[in-house]
Amino acid sequence: MPSELTALRFLLDEHYPAWLADDLTADGIDAVALTTHRPELRGVDDQRVLQAAVAESRVVVTEDVTTFSAAIAAGPDHVGVIYCHHARFPRTRPGLNRLHKAITALVADPPDGLGEHPVVWWLAA
Repeated sequence: MPSELTALRFLLDEHYPAWLADDLTADGIDAVALTTHRPELRGVDDQRVLQAAVAESRVVVTEDVTTFSAAIAAGPDHVGVIYCHHARFPRTRPGLNRLHKAITALVADPPDGLGEHPVVWWLAA
């Protein structure tokens, strides 16, 4: 895999399983799943999740627009939040496989500043 794939680092919110992070990692993308790799963050408010992502320079991947928007407003310094609509990327194996492909495509052609500045982005299919 090209080295630029490792430039972005992701924290998958608790909606997403560890296998998705593991599959992304196997493809050369630095991804951790909150559910398994950061269990101390399970059930905490999204502001705390965002702070943990900032501490690790990770972009948060979530479908939780309402509470993450509040977390961003409360602590606007972050390196990126990627929103994934649950209808476009349902939490089924096929939906999560589409999400994997979409994240891989995003890494190959990221929006300017993602991973460095407080970019908020809606992930398309």
